[in-house]
Amino acid sequence: MTNTTTPFYLHFVCRVVAAVFMAGLCSDLGLAADRIVLRNLDIISDKKVGAFDEDGVRLDDWSLISWDEIERGKVAAEQQAAFDQMLKDLGTHLYRIRQRLTVGDYRDILPHAEAVYPRYVGRKSETAYMVFQALMWARLAAGRREEAVEPYLRCYSYLKSTQTPKKISLPGDRRLRYDPRTGMSPELQPVWFDIAAAKSSLPGVLRAVGEMPEPRPEGTRVYYGTLALAAGDSDQAVRVLSGIQGGQLELAQLKEIAMAQREVTAGETGPAISSLEQNVGKFVTANKPLAIYWLGMSELRNGDELARRGGILRLLHLPAIYGKGFPELAAAGLYQAMQSFATAGDESGRAAVRRELLEQYGQTYHAAKVKAELSPKSDP
Repeated sequence: MTNTTTPFYLHFVCRVVAAVFMAGLCSDLGLAADRIVLRNLDIISDKKVGAFDEDGVRLDDWSLISWDEIERGKVAAEQQAAFDQMLKDLGTHLYRIRQRLTVGDYRDILPHAEAVYPRYVGRKSETAYMVFQALMWARLAAGRREEAVEPYLRCYSYLKSTQTPKKISLPGDRRLRYDPRTGMSPELQPVWFDIAAAKSSLPGVLRAVGEMPEPRPEGTRVYYGTLALAAGDSDQAVRVLSGIQGGQLELAQLKEIAMAQREVTAGETGPAISSLEQNVGKFVTANKPLAIYWLGMSELRNGDELARRGGILRLLHLPAIYGKGFPELAAAGLYQAMQSFATAGDESGRAAVRRELLEQYGQTYHAAKVKAELSPKSDP
């Protein structure tokens, strides 16, 4: 009697073996789902990597994983080297940026943000914005205000182009304060003290402005124009500032202040200073301390002894009245007053002002300047 079940059984076994073999072959050829291990130890193995770039890893369900979330990954063989290199270049830096933004440790962000910033210039993503914002705040924390303008403008451009900026995910509690109408930020007053830094920052600021979609806010003219003034390029500054139409009161006042600044730095007392003196009482609160600073500087540099004393009093008003909201201007006023006391031979006045500057405004540019001047000495 013939056993009719044997051929059927053999056929079934062959099919099972073939299926197992093909599954293994497909896995060996990289046709199975990719494997992404996250820093939180979650494993994604049921999805394929569709593409990846600086903004993150895009899976086949269109979800996006940022590089700072990834510990390691296995992707298609032809993509593996590029994947590993991008993870090496970006992953740790972005992870450190996210950590430090979360706890508000802005100074320690600086090397990480500067390392990856060039990779994100021109990109429009939440990761790019995180890098821009981190770099702006890190440079401000380090007293490098002039160099903070370029990343600020990229932050502004991204936020302005986003329909719901309040929903943007950014680590930590801090959020950028800025005026979407004018393009100005109270975190970055348009007054600059480092001439070399102002000069070197101009090309990057110009590129950032040029990449903004039209219409560009007139605040960009204030930032670029005042940087050009600080860098000594008065003609270029005037050309840029002259483009401010004056339709927005805050910007019209900043233009007036900048024109007075031009006279001060040129050693003149002309119509711009006179106009500023007459109008300063009408200025909005955000602009009044800056106007007072340049009026005080005008009296210090271009006046007689009585005027210089008046200039010192103006400058000392800055920490007394506006110190909390405008620490950099307050510190600048104290520093200039300190220098005037030193010139006049008033050692006690100089020491008292210097002490207040270091104790109350120790994180500012001028405090760092004083510390550098005192570094060979033991007397604070």
